[in-house]
Amino acid sequence: MEKKFTIQSVADRDSVDDLFVISNADIREGKRGQYITCTISDATGEMACKIWGVNGQNERVQIAYDAICDGMVYRIDGQASVYNGELQMSINDGIDHIAHGPVDHFLLEPGDFVFSPANCTKNREDILRMAAGIGRQGLRDIVERVFATYDSFFFVPAARGKHHAYRGGLAEHTLEVVRYTESILTGTEGITADRDVAVAGALMHDVGKAVCFAEQGFSYSQLPIYFLRGHISPGISIVEQAAQDVGVGGQDLSHLLHIVQTHHGEHGDPKPQTVEAWTVHMADNTSALLHEVASDIEDTVPGEGRFGPKVKGPVFRYPEPSRMQNGTSSLPDTEKNGSQMRLGV
Repeated sequence: MEKKFTIQSVADRDSVDDLFVISNADIREGKRGQYITCTISDATGEMACKIWGVNGQNERVQIAYDAICDGMVYRIDGQASVYNGELQMSINDGIDHIAHGPVDHFLLEPGDFVFSPANCTKNREDILRMAAGIGRQGLRDIVERVFATYDSFFFVPAARGKHHAYRGGLAEHTLEVVRYTESILTGTEGITADRDVAVAGALMHDVGKAVCFAEQGFSYSQLPIYFLRGHISPGISIVEQAAQDVGVGGQDLSHLLHIVQTHHGEHGDPKPQTVEAWTVHMADNTSALLHEVASDIEDTVPGEGRFGPKVKGPVFRYPEPSRMQNGTSSLPDTEKNGSQMRLGV
């Protein structure tokens, strides 16, 4: 089946019958019976998809769900439409194509289906350079030992479906966290902080995710360790083992482990208790949140607002400055008149 549509080319009201990767599939119960939520993708991007089937035929939905294998390519026969400001795919009768199982990915061209805006080669080089720039040898040895042991770190996604959820996303996110960490410490007056342990902590904060995903088809699937233990516990184990291998202990190891353990900030247990730990938490949150906001805005019509599914709150997309003439905004009349614009929820 020759590929005619790409995610990037699909528009509102298009009837689509083409091949796409399915990932993040989940079966849910709705008013009309069971349905499946998932993400479809190709090399040009991603799109939300709902597989409804035919009303009341829960058995067909279950059969289709059981046939879905994350990262594999399926025939997607459905209708594209905009809902709450987001373009998504809906599948009804086409559910039978899903139930028939995936297309043999060895017969497909990976370049058509692997989605990743990350430059894995450059990100690896940048991360190893940052690790080599850690001043204290003990911390540097731990970090370099981890990267030498877990090559998967440079290729797995950073999350299942939110920020940096693509091949190489974890390394890209980590780079951003290191950069934000250094910027915060450099730009904040009147504080004393240990740059070496902060950078080491930023590089290691999500390292547990290196063992939480496995390559499958043209994407990555979540391993049981991720939903059974999360990524912090494996991360602690990885750092402790690396420290043992290179013979490093003491205060540097203790502080590094504290940063890894507490990088979820006020939502973690324990909470951060040092300047360096709070800095890494804020840097981590900034990288994740900005990508989630940007993703929601990208799928929003210029000059309109909506409920962002990733940030779980309202977002607004201002028109490009080039689309404004003589300083006149193209915002809706309700906004110009000072009344509150209603966001789609």
